[in-house]
Amino acid sequence: MARGTKRRRSQIEKPVVNRDDTIEVDEDAAVGDSQVAVTKAYARLAGIRRGIATIDLADDNFVCGRGSDESPVNYNFSSASHDVGLYRFISKIQFAISRDSETRRIHLHDHSRNGTLVNQEMIGKGQSRELNNGDLISIGIPALIIFVFETTDEGQYPEELTKKYHVTSHSLGKGGFGKVLLGYKRSDRSVVAIKMLNTQFSTRCSRAIAKTRDIKNEVEVMKKLSHPNIVGIYDWISVTKYSYMVIEYVGGGEFFTKVVDPKYNRMGLGESLGKYFAFQLIDAVMYLHSVGICHRDIKPENILCSDKTERCVLKLTDFGMAKCSVMKMKTRCGTPSYNAPEIVANESIEYSPKVDIWSLGCVLFITFSGYPPFSEEYTDMSMEDQVMKGRLLFHSQWRRITIETQNMIKWMLTVEPAKRPSAVELMSTDWMKCADCRSARQDIDQNQRNQKVPVQAVAAQKDTNNNDGEVPVATKKKRVVPAL
Repeated sequence: MARGTKRRRSQIEKPVVNRDDTIEVDEDAAVGDSQVAVTKAYARLAGIRRGIATIDLADDNFVCGRGSDESPVNYNFSSASHDVGLYRFISKIQFAISRDSETRRIHLHDHSRNGTLVNQEMIGKGQSRELNNGDLISIGIPALIIFVFETTDEGQYPEELTKKYHVTSHSLGKGGFGKVLLGYKRSDRSVVAIKMLNTQFSTRCSRAIAKTRDIKNEVEVMKKLSHPNIVGIYDWISVTKYSYMVIEYVGGGEFFTKVVDPKYNRMGLGESLGKYFAFQLIDAVMYLHSVGICHRDIKPENILCSDKTERCVLKLTDFGMAKCSVMKMKTRCGTPSYNAPEIVANESIEYSPKVDIWSLGCVLFITFSGYPPFSEEYTDMSMEDQVMKGRLLFHSQWRRITIETQNMIKWMLTVEPAKRPSAVELMSTDWMKCADCRSARQDIDQNQRNQKVPVQAVAAQKDTNNNDGEVPVATKKKRVVPAL
């Protein structure tokens, strides 16, 4: 029997372990330093969870799982056995990776009981899926990401980017200039967002020059900022045709999605939750103005949520239109339904950072009520006239909002800039000294402390009663999984 087992083990191909990027594997693991081969790798499994090795794939078949004498594997996850939240999901044979020697196409085959996911989608036992560069591989549930699959083909992304970051194929969104992908720092495996910006536009279009300038402007502005309610920037890499902004990952989606969530019945978020978010946004704008920056494009789509919980930390983003407020500002920019009257009126009129207060007033109007203050759908007058006259429609949704809050919104949406409050004036009011505002400050501070913890510490709950064997899906407790 022992000799039969030995023969089976000998049939398992030896993988190549990348020493530059690898967490050390236990001596009894199927992958070890003594087994390093010299065969050139065609791809790698980049480990992005603590305790998971980065493994170069050099042979056409590779098997991952807990392994046993009857079920030998190439990589047995022994170095992650302390991670109960992960290890309890792993089967003896979790998945296999194969490469067709003729077509060079690479597939992942799921053999597990609890499932293997590629880009957050379950494959299913006995099923397979073709792998592409940047694909995310998870075990059991979407949150338990263990590998980024990377091909060794050169050219998709510049070396200046890939030597510092794992770039995945998981899209976080698209913008006017390009797309945003999920990424990981190679140094500490922390998660980031990588904004890919196409800087090559038609030379016949003057707008191309403006776009390139906007990209550089956004980078320069963000490099000056440091605030818990503003998305941070880690890096900027510019090469031919593309620029790559590596920014803070914010996983809860756009604030706009929260405001229009059907569970609120188009009634807005209400007094308590509205003030909770108002405090954060006013504090962010107050900081921007204190360092001489005017955002000029504040809207729900440019505000991100830290997570999908009801009370989350908000992050102001997209500084492509931002400008140093000590300079003269005359450009007509931003989003029409959020633009202040002085921007709408005439491009030659100089305006102040108080245009941000107007835009913020529009955002908070929607937050409290569920509908916009100004819209082209209001057919009794043009949207420009609505803005210039400061005409506000207070429907039945506002009956559950206090008069004090309504007056604050009206104050922010004052047509004359001189009578409109500054962010400092707003923050100094009794309106901003409520329990909801104090709660927001506490949650912001806690979020800051949590960011110092490795990203992959967010895992499934530990189950001390089943820490020595895989847990079938049917017996697991229902849990909320943080979506990417």
